[in-house]
Amino acid sequence: MKRFIYVLTTVLIVAAAATGYWYATLDEQKAGEARWLSRSFEDVVSIHVQGEHGSFMLSADGKEWEAQVPGASWNVVARVVPEKVVGFLAELEALTPQRAIGGFDQGGFEQYGLDQPQLKIIIAFSGKQEDSLAVKLTSDGSGAVYGWNSESKGLVYEFDRKVLTRLGLPAKHFLDTRVFSFDEAKVAKVQLVQPFGSSWLVEKRKEGFFFTLPGYLKDKPASDSALKLYIHSLALLKADRLLLEPMVADKHIPALTIRLWGEKETEPSVVEFFPVKDDPSIYFGKSSWLTVPFYLNAQSVAQLVRSAFDVQGRTVVKLDIGTVARFEVNHGGTGYVIERSKTGWRLKGAKKDIPGIDMSLWRFTELQFEALPLNSLPESAVKLLHCVLLDGKGAVLKELTFYADPRLPQGQCWMKNGGGMYYPVSSRLVKDLQGMFPVSTPGTATAAPRQ
Repeated sequence: MKRFIYVLTTVLIVAAAATGYWYATLDEQKAGEARWLSRSFEDVVSIHVQGEHGSFMLSADGKEWEAQVPGASWNVVARVVPEKVVGFLAELEALTPQRAIGGFDQGGFEQYGLDQPQLKIIIAFSGKQEDSLAVKLTSDGSGAVYGWNSESKGLVYEFDRKVLTRLGLPAKHFLDTRVFSFDEAKVAKVQLVQPFGSSWLVEKRKEGFFFTLPGYLKDKPASDSALKLYIHSLALLKADRLLLEPMVADKHIPALTIRLWGEKETEPSVVEFFPVKDDPSIYFGKSSWLTVPFYLNAQSVAQLVRSAFDVQGRTVVKLDIGTVARFEVNHGGTGYVIERSKTGWRLKGAKKDIPGIDMSLWRFTELQFEALPLNSLPESAVKLLHCVLLDGKGAVLKELTFYADPRLPQGQCWMKNGGGMYYPVSSRLVKDLQGMFPVSTPGTATAAPRQ
């Protein structure tokens, strides 16, 4: 009898323990099945973040976002990249708990350190009846991260240790550091001003960009390719560091000012750069796009400086190569006549095509003067090559003469375009033509072009 009572008691104890464990496991499983956040983030109007990197507020202003950042005053407001806010909310919403623990409706979650969390996020919504959402996250020091949100007050969630790194971001992560904000395709005018250097203003017309200033270049064409590249570099320009303390630039004249006008815009986007007296490696910048001043390294500022000559249209030869039917070359007294055939280009009287002539003609149109042209040729110049381009009727399209000059920088030569001025251009094309049409040895017959 005693043995029976002992066995029965043991069975009841085991059953009670199993039942308790089952209920406890069921409670945790149910908690674990609970969704972390069920609210949509479509109508968020502000996000207040308090963490190891300080406290800051992100606020929606229509489709744009701005940040109130810590500094000497909460009045410091900076632009925010909207995509980074969207990414932050998506990261928060997509958090997947490893488990959830219930039973905290009456409090007690402070045992997980959530009464003094490492990261606190408060999100406000646009609807008047919408309560704000509070999220708290903290680490227990051994790798586990515990979280709580005001939607599920009775639950504490456990997360992967990387959660705090992904969400505990500083204010600067969200800030827009672009110096300009504009549509590259809609830029109508560009101006660069230097108090002690080259200044210029160009405007876009149907035919491309043309100079308005300086006066000696008024209505002269600018280089579309150079300006498009310059405009693109301005679109990509970012500040090295935003200055979040209220600051006022020195009252002296800026070392560099750049202005951009969009189509139908009367007010330009402006950026000004001022030298920093105690540190020549940086410049103090002010931008009409950014609401706070910034620093940019001196090397980047130097790369923004362009002279009128740098953006000037410097093409020397304008030619439709499709109209060229005859190409005459005289190199050191040796003459060549090359004519267009049905299959390509041939030396007059020959039966085989000469490759590379179309490429050479195209390269004539790519020649640009590397410095200001001269009205007369220097005495040190020596004639190298003479070229004549003619159409199908024998009319001269272009007549070009190239000269070597030891006084020019290496890799340059003089070129005369018809009866015009002498332009310093790259000598690479001339060297290639000299290789294609060498000086003949005595007794070698060639088809001589006109002189």
